[in-house]
Formats: sequence, structure tokens, C-alpha cells
Amino acid sequence: MNSIETVAVVGGGPAGIACAIWLKRLGLLPKIFERHHLGGQLHDITLPLQDVPGFYGADVSVLLADLVQQLHQMEIDVYEEHDVVAFDEAEKLLTCADGATYHAQAVVYAPGLRTRDLKVPGAQWVTSLSTSALLAQPLAGEVLIVGGGDRAFEAALRLSEAGKTVRLIHRRDHFRARPDFQQRVRDLGIPVHVNTIVEAITRTQGGVEVVLKGPRTTKRVKAAVVMVRIGMEPDIQPGLCSSVLSDVVPLWPSSRLRVIGDAVTPVPFRSIVTAFASGMVAAKEMVMNPPWRS
Repeated sequence: MNSIETVAVVGGGPAGIACAIWLKRLGLLPKIFERHHLGGQLHDITLPLQDVPGFYGADVSVLLADLVQQLHQMEIDVYEEHDVVAFDEAEKLLTCADGATYHAQAVVYAPGLRTRDLKVPGAQWVTSLSTSALLAQPLAGEVLIVGGGDRAFEAALRLSEAGKTVRLIHRRDHFRARPDFQQRVRDLGIPVHVNTIVEAITRTQGGVEVVLKGPRTTKRVKAAVVMVRIGMEPDIQPGLCSSVLSDVVPLWPSSRLRVIGDAVTPVPFRSIVTAFASGMVAAKEMVMNPPWRS
């Protein structure tokens, strides 16, 4: 390698940040392009960290601040609010939504996840506010939270502990949320409706009306807002990747693009730690099998 090769890291969440750090450490020139702000899904974590080594009990903002500081200290360029929509492998050209273009020998794509939509009539009335934003709202009524995983239970716990009235709705009779979250929900007496689905949502004055279909009855419930936390799906841009790569990842040197992070990690293994690891693996693979030599 006669010159330092530029590698675009698209996505500034844990996987993208870790990959950029490793790329720089291994002698390449990473540049991070983030659609919004550095941190990605870290911004959705509201409870103290429990399973990130070295950060037990810390607020996620502490971890994020340390990551940002490390990027600064390592002089890694970060382009926030740059929405990358395409990569031309032949021209080695990255294109952003505003038309700006950047040259890169390869792309490591860390798209992260997005919340799955609730596909029912009136889904447009589901709140787009985060848990933190809802905590700041003077809500006149219940918050209905749809889902049975960690994110649904975490939202229920935070809102309930802050004095908001909460109800959980889940389509099954068992949950994927971690056991300690389930126990805390029981301890707080948060109502949980199992084997229940949302059939429709209607906007009303001051809130919404939700049609809930349970195992025996269908009823209408009034609420201040409806939150949907029914799982996540890869947030992949069609212009960067033609399909959602759930189990086949382009490997160097057959492609100049590699997808990493939660978008290509099996659901049970998604975590901050595995996101960090996937960034490291991609960086080392690139050094061992440089795509620009193919």
C-alpha cells in the first residue's frame, strides 16, 4: 500500500465507531458518515448500563462521551447529518442525499436498526416521541406500550417510575424482555395484556382510542399516546445494499462494501458488545484482504 487508503464508515453507532477506531489503529484512514448524530441506538438506551464491561451502572451518556473523545483524540473525521444514499464501487464514490460526493476505496456500512411499524389502520397516530421526550410531556391519560421485549419493558419502567400511567400490550403470553425487567414490572403493578393485539387506532380530542382484540373480547381503550416497541429491523438504505443481508455478508475482497453491526447479527446476540466486536472484525478483515487489491 503506497498511500493511506480512505475507508468510509457509514453509520456512527457503536459498530461504526469501533470499526473506525480499529481502522485508524491498523493504518488506514477512516471517515465516519452519520445520518443524524454520533451514537446511533445508544440514544435509545435510558436505563443504566448493566452488561458493558467497565461501564456497569453508568449512564449511556458516559460511554458515548468517552467514544466521542477517543475519536477526537485519534483525529478521526466525523461527518454528522450526512445521509449516505449510494456507493459506486467502480468509481469508488460515495453520494449523500444532498448530492455531495466523497471518494473512498471501500465502505463499511453500519446501518443499525429501526423500530418495526405497527401495520394497522391509524398507525400514523403512534407517537414518534422517545421515552425521554414523553417523560417531559404533561400526559392526561395512559400510555399504551405495544411490545414484549427489553425496549417495551424499559419504556414502561421508566414512565411508571416517573409517575405516568402505563399499560403493556403483547400479542403472546410470554416475553423476550430480560427477567429482571419482567420482575420490576410485576413489582410496580403495571397492567399487562397478553395474547392481545392492536386492531386500530383513532385520533380523539386529547389522545387516541385503541381497539384491542384479546383472547375473549374486543374492547376500546382511551389513551394519551401509543408507543410501539415490537422489535427492530435493519435500517438499510436500498442504494447502499440491494437487500437486507440477514445471513450473508459481503466479505473482502469480493466487494468493497461490508455490512456490520446489529443489522447482520442474529437477534439473540445483538448488544453493544457484539457491535463493538463486529467493527473490529471488519477492520481486521480489510487489512488482511484489502478490497482495493482485488
